[in-house]
Amino acid sequence: MPKPTMQQTQLERILAIAAKLFAERGYHAVGMTELGDAVGLGRGALYHHIKSKEDVLYNITRQYIFVLVELGNKAFEEETDPKLRVQLLGRQLMETIAVYQAELTVCFREIYSLTGSRKEEVLKLHGEYEHIWRRALIDGEKKGVFRPFNAVRLKGLLGMFFYSYIWMKPNGAQGPETISKIFNDVVLKALEK
Repeated sequence: MPKPTMQQTQLERILAIAAKLFAERGYHAVGMTELGDAVGLGRGALYHHIKSKEDVLYNITRQYIFVLVELGNKAFEEETDPKLRVQLLGRQLMETIAVYQAELTVCFREIYSLTGSRKEEVLKLHGEYEHIWRRALIDGEKKGVFRPFNAVRLKGLLGMFFYSYIWMKPNGAQGPETISKIFNDVVLKALEK
């Protein structure tokens, strides 16, 4: 899943730069003046595109977990074999983290900086994504391929994937394809009867 190369809108450019800054330094350590300087816009021009710093965080965290939910739902349409479906989910997740590493770093790490209905919405999307994996594991159990479903096992397996944003080097010797193969092997060993 290569990162899109189309002409970015000004808002998309602001969000990409903000994601990089938030991922490197943390959401609370980056001020609006610094963001404006990084994108090359004065305060007025920056606020023409966004309403607040939390607006930026909301857009970043919502967009990329929404992408994962869409991909996960598509995996259910495309693959009926429980083992292959789980492998597809793992591959999709690693590819998405590799392509959007800064954005997903922010998505996983800074979600609790959101407030009110925004926080609820993004947490709901995280729950929807986890539910996709839950359905995959329960389907495998029903088909006699996987062990009985266990919520702690699911949390552990997803955590293994999610925290790769910390150490993965997408262009390193072991890129997302290799990592997803290794992780998928671990997942299947943990799930198979």
